[in-house]
Amino acid sequence: MSQSIPDQFFEKLKNQQQSESDHLQLTEWFRTASEAEIEEVLNKYSWYFQNEPDERYPENGYLANLIESKLNEAEGSSESNKKLPKQKNSWPFIKKIAAMAAMLCALGLFYYFFKDKKTPEFSAHVTHAAKIVPGGNKAMLTLGNGKVIVLDSAHNGMLASQGGVHVYKSKNGRLVYDVSKYNAQPTDELTYNTISTPRGGQYQVVLPDGSKVWLNAQSSLKFPARFTDKQRSVTLEGEAYFEVAKDKMHPFKVSVNNTEVVVLGTHFNIMGYNDEDATTTTLLEGSVKIIKGNTQQMIVPGQQAMVKQDITVKNVNVNEAVEWKNGNFNFAHEKLQSIMRKIARWYDVDVDYEGKTTSATFVGTIPRSQNITEVLKYLELTGLVHFKITERRITAMP
Repeated sequence: MSQSIPDQFFEKLKNQQQSESDHLQLTEWFRTASEAEIEEVLNKYSWYFQNEPDERYPENGYLANLIESKLNEAEGSSESNKKLPKQKNSWPFIKKIAAMAAMLCALGLFYYFFKDKKTPEFSAHVTHAAKIVPGGNKAMLTLGNGKVIVLDSAHNGMLASQGGVHVYKSKNGRLVYDVSKYNAQPTDELTYNTISTPRGGQYQVVLPDGSKVWLNAQSSLKFPARFTDKQRSVTLEGEAYFEVAKDKMHPFKVSVNNTEVVVLGTHFNIMGYNDEDATTTTLLEGSVKIIKGNTQQMIVPGQQAMVKQDITVKNVNVNEAVEWKNGNFNFAHEKLQSIMRKIARWYDVDVDYEGKTTSATFVGTIPRSQNITEVLKYLELTGLVHFKITERRITAMP
């Protein structure tokens, strides 16, 4: 007998294997579910939040409090509305809906299952707010001779020629290095180019060897206009996703935060922002060697290496690490400060904090194309944080 959609979802949730499509599928199920079906799921899975503490995230006790507060709110609502259906040994329907809404907010589904399906109002206080829009394809290319090209406003076609290496901006907005017409000469000098994205920017580049790199916001990649016969070396600041062209004779090396990532041909993500407390490399395909000082560590697909003073390796859901490349914020048991750093980079805003910041962690997936007020609203739905917007400054408050 096949599992129901809720059963499938909570089974994946238990193993931390749920994806965005699973969230969307469950959301659609609840849109059409009957009162009896919702009651059955609530009765079956509410214990997951109230009686099953997660030792890795002890602060998750807030979930039970969140559900309880929603029930109290619904209790007041039901007292003022005598027409609400009541059933023996069960909650009024509006209370069941409120409790399920709390569970879903905690899960990151960000959906309120009221009959009118209206989204709650954003409660942030907005003062002289500048126009804050999501990031987009923005980057600058600095050539070896010092010339700077603003890529988002540059025309499509050839942008520069460096000793036979042609640099193009493709029709789909990628930066492409073409070495097909390059003829090596003994006197050729190796010149380096740097592509950098601002806050609120991202860009894709195809390197001289055919490797593809996606740069996240506030990041830069330094690389030679052509690779030598010995190795392929680049330097990263910030975050990037790599699809490295296979070449067993010429290893590909990424230098980031005094760490080296060495590969032959593979797909992986590196997050190495200076304001994060660790550099992480997440492997999707192939194999990677992480080098930090005298320490080396190999990782395999499905693993993530975290580098601080030492290298630690754990198994992860690798798709979560590359959701940014696919156009989404992904919060996987993530604290508020970490989430706000992502928001600050993508929307080019500054973030302050007032009062005691919640220590709870958040789970959810939100499109990066959303207006910033929509993203903040979804976080506010948990009841754990509220926001104030002044110009381009976001203040987080209890």
